Amino acid sequence: MSARFWWAGLLAVLVAPALADDAQLDDPLLATAFAESRAACAAQGGVLDLSAVPITRVDLTGNGEADRIVSEEGAFCGPDLGFLGGSGGPRLHAIIGEHVQTLGNGLWLVQEARFVSEGEELDALPYLLVLLHGSACDSFGAAPCLIAYAWDGERLISAGDFQP
Repeated sequence: MSARFWWAGLLAVLVAPALADDAQLDDPLLATAFAESRAACAAQGGVLDLSAVPITRVDLTGNGEADRIVSEEGAFCGPDLGFLGGSGGPRLHAIIGEHVQTLGNGLWLVQEARFVSEGEELDALPYLLVLLHGSACDSFGAAPCLIAYAWDGERLISAGDFQP
């Protein structure tokens, strides 16, 4: 490999994370979602590259409008600190209108469910299901652990949010 190509490759590695980071963070809601991870990366001397972060549009409220699930899968603290996340999966953020909510680490799925109450079928509602690390359910890493979120008009809530 010639020195010219080697230097061009090194320059691309050093410059690309900052350019990708700035491009993603033009959206103030994404900036809010990634503020904690960006600060943690900077505290270690890195620059957060969000160029490979998946943003999925999905209706989380049941109003027919597309909301966003943003996963930190693919987020890289560069130049050499590595990808974010761990054995529990990448951190997830939900963006609903102007509301930004961090949901913890895991894999996710939106499932519509209809319930029956006193013989009457209620309207179907979307539920965000998040598969968590087993330790979130007082178990071990690969043990099944699931939390379901539903929109209450202001935020995504789960059974874990309620105190008996």
